[in-house]
Amino acid sequence: MPAAIEEKRTAIAPSIRALLDALRARIRQYVWAEGVAGGGAWLGFAFWLSLAIDWFFEPPVPIRVLVLLSTAGVLLWIVVKLIARRAFVPLTDANMATVLERRFPQLDDSLLTAVILARRDPAHDGYNPEMLDLTCGEAVRRIKSVRLGEVFNVVPLRRAVLAAALLSISILFFAVAAPRALGTWSRRTLGLSNELWPRQCKLELPEGFVSGVRKVARGSDVEIIVRAVPVAPGKFVIPREVEIRYRDEGGTRGRATMDKIGRADPEKDPYQEFAYTRRNVLSPIRFDVQGGDASLKNLRIEVVESPNIERWTLDCEYPAYLGRAKRGLRVTGAMPLPQGTRIIVHAKANKPLDRVRIDRESGEGKTARPTVLDAAQLSADRREFDYSLDALAEDATLSVTLFDTDGIKSREPIRLALTALPDQPPQIAAQLDGIGSAVTPKARIAVAGRATDDYGIGKLWFEHGLEQQPPAVSLVGQSAEKPADAPAERNLEGQALEIEPLGLKPGQKFQVSLKAADLCALGSGPNVGSGEQWLLDVVTPEQLRAILDSRELVLRQRFESIVREMTETRDVLARAKRDGLSALDSTSDSKPGKMTKDGESKAGDKPVSGDEPGDVPSRGGKSDAPEQRLAMLLFRVQGAATNCLKSTQETLGLAEAFEDIRKQLVNNRVDTEELKQRLQSGIADPLRNIAGEMLPELERRLELLQAGLEKSQFDPRSCDDAKAQADAVLLAMQKVLDRMIELEDYNQLVEMLREVIKMQEQLRNQTEQRQKQKIRDLLKE
Repeated sequence: MPAAIEEKRTAIAPSIRALLDALRARIRQYVWAEGVAGGGAWLGFAFWLSLAIDWFFEPPVPIRVLVLLSTAGVLLWIVVKLIARRAFVPLTDANMATVLERRFPQLDDSLLTAVILARRDPAHDGYNPEMLDLTCGEAVRRIKSVRLGEVFNVVPLRRAVLAAALLSISILFFAVAAPRALGTWSRRTLGLSNELWPRQCKLELPEGFVSGVRKVARGSDVEIIVRAVPVAPGKFVIPREVEIRYRDEGGTRGRATMDKIGRADPEKDPYQEFAYTRRNVLSPIRFDVQGGDASLKNLRIEVVESPNIERWTLDCEYPAYLGRAKRGLRVTGAMPLPQGTRIIVHAKANKPLDRVRIDRESGEGKTARPTVLDAAQLSADRREFDYSLDALAEDATLSVTLFDTDGIKSREPIRLALTALPDQPPQIAAQLDGIGSAVTPKARIAVAGRATDDYGIGKLWFEHGLEQQPPAVSLVGQSAEKPADAPAERNLEGQALEIEPLGLKPGQKFQVSLKAADLCALGSGPNVGSGEQWLLDVVTPEQLRAILDSRELVLRQRFESIVREMTETRDVLARAKRDGLSALDSTSDSKPGKMTKDGESKAGDKPVSGDEPGDVPSRGGKSDAPEQRLAMLLFRVQGAATNCLKSTQETLGLAEAFEDIRKQLVNNRVDTEELKQRLQSGIADPLRNIAGEMLPELERRLELLQAGLEKSQFDPRSCDDAKAQADAVLLAMQKVLDRMIELEDYNQLVEMLREVIKMQEQLRNQTEQRQKQKIRDLLKE
């Protein structure tokens, strides 16, 4: 401060100076007292607040650090606001005088004027020093009634001091009454220790959680079990209920009361269990457990994928007799494999594994001792493993249980079904070819069809013999010793058994069947398959011819029936033209003499000669409507088409029957060239031509005629074409029928010869009997 100003400042009356200095000191004391009391009150309040938070919630270290920082922040704000910003602010004499003038109006600005002018130069500011002395004297007189205590509002200070005192006393009392609790608070809050508050109850997790974390499979049901255990020996308090409070990854919160398992006796039982099941867990969950005054904080369930097999392959080594090379198969469902196959199962999991358990169950329900593969038996990445099976003799099911490195067990055992396919016997689908129920002693028994096997036919043979006698064997072709030489299918066309060397006699019963064996080397050896067994009557050539003649007669009668039906079809077509033209004429208003569609002149309304009873009248007289006539005609044409289709099938069957007769004659060695020519060229081939070409053409023409009638239109040309084809078919059928009838004359001659032979045989037998009778009579005499 400059010396001149300091000199003028000393000019202020001592009493005024003392008053101003005292007020300044009192103000600073008030500020410091209020600031310290406010800070102390805040610290006391923060102590109880942090104690309550830590007691009830036991927050983790980060929350406790936040509480400390918040307390320090508020305290700093109090110090700055209540102390720093007020205690160190300069308080001038003018400031002090202004405060006093505002609080004590009786000073009437004398004190403020004296203080302000005392610091100024009279020469410069132009005031009268005598007047200043007079004002100062007045101020001195008036300040005698000033009481500095009235300047301050002590209520806030008293409140702050009272709050600080009460809080301090309460803390001191708490420290004396509960020193252990104070120590726990100081270690947890100030020392940031993880020590828990002393409790009457204690909760613990029995298993499944590592450092508060448990990993579970996605989508699984998770059961959380908590145990209430004694806090100390003899001090076991079971909470009335235990509550779990959870929050999932999406922020959804909830709480649930855990179920009490049983009812523990605190004096006997070591714990009381509580359980809670969370269904279908798909995302991570955080939760706390609260029971009584005990709690478990910051527990977490992490969701991981369940271990599973993402790829199976089977390395198969087939039995040697199959002739198959080793191959790998990708598993797709149940795997059928040939019996006797050696298998190496190779599996790859979707995540690293800790161990694998494999249970093998046979088809009969027998379970072998389980196989456990540890980490050393897994691949380097611990995702792959192999399992070997000996020769597959029966169905087997592998149940694989996976345990991954997260401690997760596969929800259900993963099953691999292996079906052992036994080597089936060869299948023979064969029938006699050109052989009936009777054969001659010189017959050739021919068969047709095929023999098949899963892997190859090693041998094929005829098994034959008489009734009540051991069968004999006649090999068909060469036997196969190697899989490469054994075909999976053999065509039986051309295979036959010659029975002439067997010395059969008429009247005997001959049994014959076809059998085949494969190359199976398992169990009892090759499998044998058998076809149908045929029982044949051995007859004389004459008897066989008689049987075939009778059959041919029956076939001829069937053919005559077909010819009659075809004749009816031709007659329907013949009448169809007249009926169709009559229907067309009735729809027009033609005059007499008008030409019809086929170029003929109408003859008026008189009926045309040749109409048969029941036919639709051609012209004239009363008749049905044209639409009805055409509908009736359509019905008849449809019936003709149906008869034509039926005749086709029956004619084809007759052709095959006559071919079979020809084959029987050939195979039984009773044929002649003329007879074969007649049956094949004269009957069978023409019948095939009729059934394969002529009748289908007739069907086509009938369809054209039918299509027009369905549109209520009649085309005479289509009708003529169909009738012409029907005539051609009838002509061809008649030729075949004539060839069939040729046999009748021949058969009559043969029958007459048979009667003569029969009569001769009877006469010879009668003569022999009479001779024997005469001899017996002579002996009696």
